[in-house]
Amino acid sequence: MNEELEEQASLYVLGLLQGDEAAAFERRLQADDALRGLVDQLDEAAAALAHNAPTRALPPELRARVLGQVSSEKTVAFPRRSNWIPWAIAACLALTCAYLIAESVGLRKRVTRLEQRDLFSQVQIASLSSKLANAPNANAVVVWDEKRQRGVLKVTRLPRNANDRDYQLWLVDPRYKDPVNGGVFHVASDGTLQVPFHPTTPVRGAQGFAISLEREGGVTKAEGPIVLLGK
Repeated sequence: MNEELEEQASLYVLGLLQGDEAAAFERRLQADDALRGLVDQLDEAAAALAHNAPTRALPPELRARVLGQVSSEKTVAFPRRSNWIPWAIAACLALTCAYLIAESVGLRKRVTRLEQRDLFSQVQIASLSSKLANAPNANAVVVWDEKRQRGVLKVTRLPRNANDRDYQLWLVDPRYKDPVNGGVFHVASDGTLQVPFHPTTPVRGAQGFAISLEREGGVTKAEGPIVLLGK
């Protein structure tokens, strides 16, 4: 819900939307559950303000005017709700609505910032450097999300592996004697690949990552040479 619609909701509750604008808002209100919920909340705030406001004695001439209309068999014209709310209450309500709108917008922004901060706090990024004499510029980047137990590996300039060999990713978890298997992958002729991975065993507090060259299909424990290493 955008700020303009929230502002219209507060004006509607105050009875300050007029003509076509009010009609259009009411049509939107019938089809939008979230908007109806906001209007209900603002109505409750208006009722609370009106209930808690100090009582004021009615002007003496008002009673005489109403009785005069009744005695003359005229229709008593009750004003719109925005008119019978004392202006002091209406002003307070307007400020409250504005405050609620500002708070809801600010809250959404704060929640977004917290979600982003939490996301970045749980993501680990590691750079892996080459251990290959024939490919010293080979490298890789691992983006590891421990909370979700998944990651993305991107390798660059890594030599193409033979058909009977696989590259295999390993995650170093101090809780285990041996590194944890992160899966196998092939590299095409251009030496670049991006692949998602999931470790075969839950990893906590990964202290490093490595890529080895293993026989086709991979192994349960690293046997071949380490080609990339980092943390």
